[in-house]
Parts: sequence; structure tokens; C-alpha cells
Amino acid sequence: MNWKVSHRKTKHEYNPSFNPFEFEVKEETASYEVKKAFFPYFHDPVHHIKLFQGDCIEILKKVPDNCVDLIFADPPYFLSNGGITCHAGKMVSVNKGKWDISKGIEDNHQFNLNWLGECQRVLKPNGTIWVSGTSRIIHSIGFAMQQLEFKILNDIIWYKRNAPPNLACRYFTH
Repeated sequence: MNWKVSHRKTKHEYNPSFNPFEFEVKEETASYEVKKAFFPYFHDPVHHIKLFQGDCIEILKKVPDNCVDLIFADPPYFLSNGGITCHAGKMVSVNKGKWDISKGIEDNHQFNLNWLGECQRVLKPNGTIWVSGTSRIIHSIGFAMQQLEFKILNDIIWYKRNAPPNLACRYFTH
């Protein structure tokens, strides 16, 4: 697992009088075409935390500029390709759903530019973003961050001691 830790380069004016956690995704602005609109699936008013589940770009478009201190993103790895992996000693499919199917290198990269651009817009001038990803997608994310002029501070590599075995015998192992 790889991580990109980045600090936002200021592009938008910051309004310190704005309370960053007072925005709401209003019911009347929601689209009901496919499923019910965005709503917090977790809300902790004591610690001013709201978590939303849905299309990240659609949700981020409803968030005001410069109001988020920290974003932790775990975007699609685009690994759903009909392959297999090992889980609990059994061979299982790697398919996660339509959202994880690659549409090709260019479209995957454009998707990364789009969601990172929205993250950049909502981050405060001193905001931070942490992004997790596999070696398959993290390089596109890092390149997109450079294109958007994020300042990349650190790469953190997670050594996974219980990683699935190398079933295909095509990769380096421990």
C-alpha cells in the first residue's frame, strides 16, 4: 500500500469567519434520478464530523471552497479485471464492482485529476490530503497532484506482512 501525503498550494482565498463544518447537502438540491441523495451516514456533532457516502465528485461539488482541514482518500484502484486473489486461504475474485473497473489509462488519470481538483478546491490553504493506493494507481495520483501543483511532502509505503500469496508467480515476493 502506498500513500501520497500532500499539502495544498493556495489557489483560493480563505475566509476564516466561515465555519467549515456548517455546510449541509440540502435535500432540495439533490437528484433522485438513480438513488436517494447524499446524506451523512455518520454524524458526530460533538467532534464536528460528518461522513458522506456516494459519488465523491458530486458530493464535493456541493461543499464550499476552503472549508476542509484534512481529506483521507481511498480512491478506486481499478483492479476489477476478472482476476483472482487469495483471501483466508481461498481463491476469490478481485472484482469489487463497476466503480473499480478500469476505463483505460487516460480515463483513469482524468478521473484522478477531477476528484483531486475538487479536493484542492475544498481544502483550506493549510489543508492536508492523504491518499492511499496500490502501485497500479498511485503513480497516476502522484502525477495528477503535480499537475494540480500540490506540494507532495511524503510517500509512505506500508509493508503488509500478511499480503496475499503470489498465486500467479509473476511478481517479486518477500
